[in-house]
Amino acid sequence: MSVWAVANQKGGVGKTTTAVALAGIASELREACLLIDLDPHASATSYLRARDGSGAEKLLTVGRADPCPTAVEGIMMLGANARLATLERQQGGTAGMGRRLGQALQPLRERYARIIIDTPPMLGGLLINALAAADAIVVPVQTDPLALNGLEGLLRTVEMMRNAGASVPEPILLPTLMDRRVRIAHETLAEIRERWGDKVFDGGVVPMDTRIREAARDGKPVTHCAPYRHASSTYEALYEHLLGHGAASEQAA
Repeated sequence: MSVWAVANQKGGVGKTTTAVALAGIASELREACLLIDLDPHASATSYLRARDGSGAEKLLTVGRADPCPTAVEGIMMLGANARLATLERQQGGTAGMGRRLGQALQPLRERYARIIIDTPPMLGGLLINALAAADAIVVPVQTDPLALNGLEGLLRTVEMMRNAGASVPEPILLPTLMDRRVRIAHETLAEIRERWGDKVFDGGVVPMDTRIREAARDGKPVTHCAPYRHASSTYEALYEHLLGHGAASEQAA
């Protein structure tokens, strides 16, 4: 009954790969898993070959939707399409819009052990809905200096929501797309750890690896593919961390 949002206000940092990997681990553990694609680009929907791209839109407009199967057994999905962008423009200023997803997820929490949300790479109502609904927030951060702007923006958004009275969990920063051959990647990783300290996941980094792209091409989570074990081990450690994070949050509550 955990809701995990994967978020960053920059594209190309590994959000969809991360969301699909976490869902893949849940499916391997035979935990009922729902992946919600809130990105109008529908990357997760395409990745997992989901046949219905209207689920997320229906959930936000009528408050309910029927998840559809994906190409990976055990992962159900509420898919995305370009109409989500139109929905955001039309309803962005509607009172209570930022809480709509959290309200709609209440009955789904009873059906799924893990609900994972892939978010759009920009500030707006869709991202705010995901952050407000989440029990944990994972922020993939590419180990590149230019990627830090998106991270800083996401952290400002979290702080803005807290100042407005929303209960938003502390983000967990996941270093991604690490090219160990490049000095600037090591320098950026060191800067991330120095600036954000215990917010940074210490169980590993996700490497730069063309085989991860091959997994996406094949419609498989990286955790389901033996050649991708280096990235898989990081995602498996992250999954365990999130389970412990959830247990600690429940005890604190």
